[in-house]
Amino acid sequence: MATFPVLSTGAVGQYPMARGVSYNVEVIRFMDGSDQRYLTRGKPLRRWLIKLDQLTEAELGRLEQFFDSAQGNFESFDFLDPFSGMPIPNCRIANPYLLTEYVAAGSGSAALMVEESSV
Repeated sequence: MATFPVLSTGAVGQYPMARGVSYNVEVIRFMDGSDQRYLTRGKPLRRWLIKLDQLTEAELGRLEQFFDSAQGNFESFDFLDPFSGMPIPNCRIANPYLLTEYVAAGSGSAALMVEESSV
């Protein structure tokens, strides 16, 4: 299984970094207006917003190459949790696109959302 690329510093992302947890909930609405909610998946799934600034061309190229090899958000990969340092298997890129920007010669930035997958 592929592994998310790290920066030349050995880090996965840069601060400030955002993370969250999602729960899959089903809602049933009844005729009297009340509703019932229940979890359809027992395990919450984690997600991370990765914003990268001042990347070298080599780092940006590795990120773009990884995105292409993962076929966008199709293939799963291992992701190193930047907060705990633990590898998280079965992660995917949340969006079917990668936002990159070449700011100056030899410098660029990127933004993407990585999410844990239940499949």
